[in-house]
Amino acid sequence: MKDILIASHGHMASGIQSSIEILTGMGDSIKVIDAYVDQTDYVPKINEFIKEAKRPAVIFTDLLGGSVNQKVTLAAAKEKDIFIVTQTNLAVIMSVLLDGEELTKEHLQELIAQSQVQLVELESSSEDDQDDFFD
Repeated sequence: MKDILIASHGHMASGIQSSIEILTGMGDSIKVIDAYVDQTDYVPKINEFIKEAKRPAVIFTDLLGGSVNQKVTLAAAKEKDIFIVTQTNLAVIMSVLLDGEELTKEHLQELIAQSQVQLVELESSSEDDQDDFFD
């Protein structure tokens, strides 16, 4: 099992953890930091994860260059085999969590590429077409 931390502004991290629990039953295997929801300093939690994580490990953050991402980057800058993935989404976290292959930089990049945001357009020319949508 890979060690995974999700750190975000607000409750995004615990929300993703909740979704993972519903979809896979593995929510407890992920550590989360919901930053700025109270007065607690979250940096010690980042440091604790880095200290205790089995390598390789992954830290997911919400915004590239955001304060949470900056704190994670500073804390993990000199660490080996701690990957930081930013601009994260549920799909990429689940891909990493459920993937059975060894986690390397190259493989992580493949998983990220497969989990990119996509625009899906649904068009219908008549009401009859809508009846067949789920058939």
